[in-house]
Amino acid sequence: MGLRLCGVFALFLTLGVADATAGPSFHCSLKPISGTAWIPSMVSLTFADDFSHAEVSETAFGIPVSARVVQHSGTSYALSWTMPGLAVSGEAGRPRPAFRAILNTSNLKMSIQSVWKDLEGKLPRGSGRCQLDRGLPLLAQNEG
Repeated sequence: MGLRLCGVFALFLTLGVADATAGPSFHCSLKPISGTAWIPSMVSLTFADDFSHAEVSETAFGIPVSARVVQHSGTSYALSWTMPGLAVSGEAGRPRPAFRAILNTSNLKMSIQSVWKDLEGKLPRGSGRCQLDRGLPLLAQNEG
């Protein structure tokens, strides 16, 4: 494959990924409020234009994963996702970390819950505030 063809192929892939999650982005700072299992301190969410799905990235590992999105109310969305097998626990064979969260887009707050149970049997929870990324997408910035 020639260099020119590789460049066209890379541009095609970039545009395809940009369209898949080209909607609003939020960056959320979270703190644990119960349980002893790991709750991420920062997550970034990039929604599709129609809020039908999202991509979640936990900033400690920076690995984006797909999230299931369901509209919870007029201004809030329920998300659920599973992180890949990451070293968040020293126990071999433990299931992959899974989370569910509610993002309220009107007051920019998020509540998050780890889906597995910790030693006391409580579902670990966290909450925090989010910021809407008002920056232009990279493709729009480069067009000017």
